[in-house]
Amino acid sequence: MTNFLAALALCFSSVAIANSEFSDFFNSFETLSANFTQQTFSDSNTLLTKTSGHLHFKRPASFVWQTKTPIEQTLLLNKHELWLIDTELEQASQQATNDLKNTPLYWLMNRPENLQDLPRFSHSELGVNWYKTSQSNQLSFGFRNKTLDTIQLTSQLGQKIQVLFSKIILNPELNESVFALNLAPGFDVIR
Repeated sequence: MTNFLAALALCFSSVAIANSEFSDFFNSFETLSANFTQQTFSDSNTLLTKTSGHLHFKRPASFVWQTKTPIEQTLLLNKHELWLIDTELEQASQQATNDLKNTPLYWLMNRPENLQDLPRFSHSELGVNWYKTSQSNQLSFGFRNKTLDTIQLTSQLGQKIQVLFSKIILNPELNESVFALNLAPGFDVIR
């Protein structure tokens, strides 16, 4: 009986530690920089697209998501204006920001201590601890060594999107100009 109680206590303490991993990470920074690789898979698990680039983030609402390959595009959030910038097409279009709650960006912008419905520990697989949200897009966050490793979600078309992070830097010095909308002359601007 004592062994059973000890095992049960160990199990509960492991879950408590794991559940704090998500909150501890997202409460630990004001700014963040990282490289990423984003892969989109069909509902039959066929690789459809693969992009890579880097991101910069600063609380409360400044964000740059810049893909370098295969095409150069930037998603920029600054002062609650969201822009999609296509360098090749020389086009910038303003996007709606009214429903960011269904995006991973929502979890960056808001500290876990200020949220009511946090992702819950789901399982561990290949050294990654997974936390699932209750959102319909099946948004999940994967942590390796207490650091964000992967984000997964399902698109409206049923495609699985997986973002793998590398070279994450917490609290880097980021100049405000990183988040400024600076367009070359000749860019088409769509509002």
